Amino acid sequence: MSLDPASTRTLGITVMPEWFQCEGVNTVLDKLQAAGATALVTSPYLLEIAAVGDGAREPPPDGDAGGVRPLDRSLWGARETWVRTAPSLVHDTRRYQGLRYQPSPPGALTHAHPRLIDDVVTAADTRGIAVYLQVMAASPPGYRVQFSGAVDDDLCLGPDGQPHPHRVDRNASLASSHVRDYGAALLAELAERYPGVHGFRVDWPEYPPYDLRSTLFDFNPQAYPALRAQGVEPIAYAGLVTQQLSRWQAAARGAAAHGVPAVREALAVAGWDAFFSDDGDGLPLWASKRASVGAMLRCYRQALDRVSGPRRVLEPQVFPPPLSAFSGVDWTAVADTADAVGVKLYTMHWPMMARYWARDLVGTADARALDTVTAAMADFLGFCDQPLPDGALLHYPPPDIAHPVGRKAQVHKLLQAQQQAGAVPVIAFTHSYGTPADVRQRIATAAGAMGDAVRVWVNRYGYLSDAKLADLGRLMQDAETTA
Repeated sequence: MSLDPASTRTLGITVMPEWFQCEGVNTVLDKLQAAGATALVTSPYLLEIAAVGDGAREPPPDGDAGGVRPLDRSLWGARETWVRTAPSLVHDTRRYQGLRYQPSPPGALTHAHPRLIDDVVTAADTRGIAVYLQVMAASPPGYRVQFSGAVDDDLCLGPDGQPHPHRVDRNASLASSHVRDYGAALLAELAERYPGVHGFRVDWPEYPPYDLRSTLFDFNPQAYPALRAQGVEPIAYAGLVTQQLSRWQAAARGAAAHGVPAVREALAVAGWDAFFSDDGDGLPLWASKRASVGAMLRCYRQALDRVSGPRRVLEPQVFPPPLSAFSGVDWTAVADTADAVGVKLYTMHWPMMARYWARDLVGTADARALDTVTAAMADFLGFCDQPLPDGALLHYPPPDIAHPVGRKAQVHKLLQAQQQAGAVPVIAFTHSYGTPADVRQRIATAAGAMGDAVRVWVNRYGYLSDAKLADLGRLMQDAETTA
């Protein structure tokens, strides 16, 4: 299999550094190689177990919905735990002089394992496995999804001018030049510090639309110029969006007792479908987000290109359509900057997202109304192959339940993304959480979505039991045999 992201036969696996620490570099690589992996991605940090409440939960709680998902593999004897981190390198702070954001200082872990990532890169290279580093696009210091040091001035804000404390992600405003400048400095330093790294995966170069309130970001004053460029006055436009939200909430509450079709119809009458269309009242917001995303991706590409040596692959990873339209993915900038783009089919999130969008419309007091509007949101966002019936229940799936999403829906989203990405290869990012049978089916669906082009990243090693790794190896062998 080629390591070129445009290859028709690629398999990457996300292996965060704690697994190399816990199981050993060569032990992990043996398992990846047996599964047919051509690439892995890790991150520039080190991790240790912490006391409950200290640091962050592993696995991530996904807005508390993900508390049902323990790891498949044991991390130092634990399948659910609290962890704290330290950078994998001693940063050159001169690179960040004058910037609002600074990298994390080295800790005891940094000094105890100063060459872990170097060892991973060297050992993987001897096996023909390319190593990528993953960083957060807009969440300084950028090492790991649960941590963010964003200051108040750089928070994402809704049309009411307020942050959203119950959001799932921790992205700062992508309109902030401070966030962008830090990310560029970090990428350049990592490219020089780890010259054997093949490329970089940049996570969430967008506004993650995990719920409706987050979807209506960004009214941070730093985004006002981008809004004005769309011909709207930010304060007045914020008022229009706030009024729209109130109308949608009233419509959803009034229709919830009458079933899913009634909710969809009531929302349409209240302007929902028009707002989210390609030329509706939401267009200035979506376009302003794209401007911020495009500026960030171009800044990051330029930072990597200024580093001597071979071109470093830049692989943003984003939400699938239609969510990418609301999250601000700038497909033009992707074409200008990216060597490939990862489209996330993290399907355990989809029912959670439908429920969170519904929560922002009807609250949580009336469980039946919440279930009905959740089904309506799943239909709107294209998560299932056909509209769900009244009484359908959508929740974050526990580990023994297949993810309640459609196979055709997943393929359709990948094909839509490839159409928008043009010549840039789309790589399906699928998740290893779930039952072995469901994981096997979802990976096969993702692998077969592009016909002969089997390009898949599997997230994350901590959910890849030995049985799942064996399944993955057989799947990739079958893909080679039928090529």
